[in-house]
Amino acid sequence: MAKVTGPLMSLDASGTVGKTATFSKWKGRNYVRLRVTPMNRQTSNQQDARIYLGGAGHALSFALKPVGVTAGSAFYNKALAAAPAGQSWISFAMRSIIGSGASTIVGNLATYTGLSSGVKTVYGAAADTIGITDFSIAVVGSVTSIAKGALVYLLVKFYKDFAGGDTPDDPDTVSTGDLDDFVTALTVAA
Repeated sequence: MAKVTGPLMSLDASGTVGKTATFSKWKGRNYVRLRVTPMNRQTSNQQDARIYLGGAGHALSFALKPVGVTAGSAFYNKALAAAPAGQSWISFAMRSIIGSGASTIVGNLATYTGLSSGVKTVYGAAADTIGITDFSIAVVGSVTSIAKGALVYLLVKFYKDFAGGDTPDDPDTVSTGDLDDFVTALTVAA
């Protein structure tokens, strides 16, 4: 049942009427919309999208607030500067990491999977230094987790390709010590 204030003058209303119309407020403005029942579809594509969004967000959270950093890190500042006018740096980074139709993240994860075990070890060690952990959720999709090293690889690719950051010339052939500057850029105030 909808709750109204000043019913004859229609000053305010909230709630649902007849399972059809829902009255509410958004940013102090009253509005009415059709009542909808939220759905949590469990298709493979939707589950994959959830893992991609969650994994990218998990990785970027370390750039958002690096441990012990009060000012912006070099990674944050370069991502902020690279973001188009009117778009937040985090939405720009998410869009750049995931790509249209998840094409970028799928391609980069496939590339990471094909890297040598030595290169993956370097990315895993960088993840440990930063504090990034594996990301996984219980889903029925084809992708259920993203390894911590792969998350660092995604950040390195974004930093190099979209934010203009200094990273190894070839992120696919890094060796011990090659990611030290990147870890510093992500975790230390600029």
